[in-house]
Amino acid sequence: MSNSKVVYVDTSALGALLIEKAETSDLLKWLDATENSLISSDLLETELRRVAVREDIDQTSVTKILDGITLVSLDRAVYRNAGFLPMKYLRALDALHLEVAIRLNAEAILTYDHRLAGACKELGLEVVSPGN
Repeated sequence: MSNSKVVYVDTSALGALLIEKAETSDLLKWLDATENSLISSDLLETELRRVAVREDIDQTSVTKILDGITLVSLDRAVYRNAGFLPMKYLRALDALHLEVAIRLNAEAILTYDHRLAGACKELGLEVVSPGN
């Protein structure tokens, strides 16, 4: 029997694959070992591609990262409901990521963003942050 979970992935995590950070090595080990289903929204692609543009990183690196992630499209209700999330400290893009994770019934969120992690914990979602 598999212990596979649905894990929502945000940009703070996969951005560490584009720009070397303290947690990059642990994140790579976790990604290589995981049997979890990794999901995110189209927002992840936009944010990663913007990182690549800012940092002069070839877009093929982003494409390779995204190949391992199931992406879903955002609809109007996601934007509206993200606006109503009660956490006053949560920024708009993080609220969108969290709302999509909720809608997809994710069991955990892979993130290094402290505000998003706090909001996840308030909702009882497991936070995965390899190396932190």
